[in-house]
Amino acid sequence: MSFGLIGFYGKTNTGKTTAMFKLKDEYIKNSKKQSYDLDKPFVLAGDFTHIYFISPSISSDKTAQKNQDNNMISIEGDKQQVLDLIQNIRQMKDDVQELLQLQTQIRDFFKQCDLNNLDQQTAILLINILKQIEQTKQKYPQLEFEETNQDIRKNLKEFYKLLCLKLITTFIRIPKIMMLFDDMSGSSLFTNSVENEFYKFIVQRRHLHVFTVMISAHSITNLFYQFRVNQTAIVLFNGLKMEQMKEYFNTIQEVQSSNFGEKEFTEIYKRLVGFYEQDFDKKVQYRYNFLYIVIQPFPSLYEGFNNRLK
Repeated sequence: MSFGLIGFYGKTNTGKTTAMFKLKDEYIKNSKKQSYDLDKPFVLAGDFTHIYFISPSISSDKTAQKNQDNNMISIEGDKQQVLDLIQNIRQMKDDVQELLQLQTQIRDFFKQCDLNNLDQQTAILLINILKQIEQTKQKYPQLEFEETNQDIRKNLKEFYKLLCLKLITTFIRIPKIMMLFDDMSGSSLFTNSVENEFYKFIVQRRHLHVFTVMISAHSITNLFYQFRVNQTAIVLFNGLKMEQMKEYFNTIQEVQSSNFGEKEFTEIYKRLVGFYEQDFDKKVQYRYNFLYIVIQPFPSLYEGFNNRLK
């Protein structure tokens, strides 16, 4: 799901964080099916360049610790740290977007250039742009990307040879970002304010090259209404109160119909997650069940990720 905003809701120890990490792994697996193309620099394809895990309970959450890997950057869920991260993402987007225009021009030049007729002014211009690209790669090493066009590689080799410099055959690519927010229910990031920088970031995520955002919380209603209506999917685990379910149902008009209202919605939830089961063994059996709702592009209710209910 491109540019998704996915919410994971339920009480503690119902599998929210585990499901979020499994979905992260599927996103990564799917991203490898399509390669990034330097000839189409603004098409957000290929591997993720940045994966951020933000949680105030990083040091104590065993599930989070078990799922840590070298490709993921972990950040404590402090509000200022998150706002600083958002600012860094905005700055990266501005830095890269401006430079990609110049990079496209010099790649076009090296595709069909005749270095025997290279004039001094053009050479100086190329050197300056290549310096800017190298500086950007040093600032954002995750964006370094290998050139595969053989004509460009050949001419780059000749160009660097003329300058008596070490050959460099990498350029920069556009960022592709995934962000996981875990256990952030009480954060003031989700306050009701039009000046909320985090909310503006969520709304603008597509333009900032944030391919997906996942948010885990204990309560649906702890997230401000505007966050809820911007979600593209939600995953509902055990422990949500019926009042929360009814309130949330009224924010997702896409799944409402004349024969499917609050009652039908809450009945599906109760049946799938075993919310009212009194028998201990049955409670254990239902512990990790969830209801998955896809809001976009076509509203559907799923049990798990495969059995369609509506």
